[in-house]
Amino acid sequence: MSSLAMHPIAAPIPAPVQPILLDIQGLTTGYGDVEVVRDADLSFRQGVMTAIIGSNGAGKSTVIKAAAGLLPAWSGRILVRGTDITREAGYRRLSRGIAYVPQGRIVLPEMTVRENLELGGYTLGSDRRRLREAIDRLCGLFPILGERMSQLAGNMSGGEQQMLAIARALVTAPDVIILDEPSLGLSPKFVAVVFEKLTELTQSGLTIIVVEQKASMVLTVADYGYVMHTGRVAFKGPAGELLADDRVKRVFLGEAPEALHA
Repeated sequence: MSSLAMHPIAAPIPAPVQPILLDIQGLTTGYGDVEVVRDADLSFRQGVMTAIIGSNGAGKSTVIKAAAGLLPAWSGRILVRGTDITREAGYRRLSRGIAYVPQGRIVLPEMTVRENLELGGYTLGSDRRRLREAIDRLCGLFPILGERMSQLAGNMSGGEQQMLAIARALVTAPDVIILDEPSLGLSPKFVAVVFEKLTELTQSGLTIIVVEQKASMVLTVADYGYVMHTGRVAFKGPAGELLADDRVKRVFLGEAPEALHA
């Protein structure tokens, strides 16, 4: 008898489930008296890139602004590693390891690349060695920034400014980085570069949350995804499954809204 037949084939070892770093539970919020997001539940795991997609006005940016502390939660909870931070100010959330990159490549145009990066490390205080090491590390990830340290940020291309905005948010080595429409207004070349860098960061263990209009592209590189529709989570699941889901495709083709609930 073959020795192989004497031993049962071992079951495959399941991939480990990463812990949840940021957890949004039953979030309802909006602007003024206008409710935009209602009873939304989203969880973001360590070392996972999560995409949030949906049509204009679906509530994507509103959710992440509430997570970053830029909008108050009307109801529900926001937790970091199980600690309730719902009422904490945005600057306190940065100290908890949550960084936010707003829409529009916001950099300080009259300051150099180095000065923008140093500003991103203001929470490091007088620890110049740590700041210098952080900037050196980021120049390794974004070589173009290392070449432009003395250049005014306002003289950089849109793609270069987006990389600077992302790098500035990474100076303090956050655990979670939230990006709102990072591809907005960029050439296809720089869109590809930005998503390539985000993939590298995810592989290094960083938790990344990306709100994007370019649904197909972000679902191609993300690990997990949420589809929002009229302020609620309509679909969620592994990004590849969402990308292949005919109902999700119909949403982005602008077909009948009832397709969401088919």
